[in-house]
Amino acid sequence: MSFYQVDSVRLRGKKDELTALLQKFRQEKDILCSKELSLRSMWEGAANDSFHEQFMRNAGQMDSFIEVISRYLEVIGYIADRYDMAERRNTGRVM
Repeated sequence: MSFYQVDSVRLRGKKDELTALLQKFRQEKDILCSKELSLRSMWEGAANDSFHEQFMRNAGQMDSFIEVISRYLEVIGYIADRYDMAERRNTGRVM
């Protein structure tokens, strides 16, 4: 059986790591959107419209992913805070 030991320091470390990765994802998405806009100006017609429609659908999914991960990061922070509070209570430093 596996044993995992997690404390608030590790949680916050992972939260910081994921926050940096999410920021990188946002930047890459913005770059991709700029490139799509540039490419879109190069041609016209049904292929252009179809590509743009599909791209916008995918961009929406990326936005949803960003939103979910952002909420997940908030929860990690909340859990770390609660963990610290419980530790202080257990050691008698806070009543």
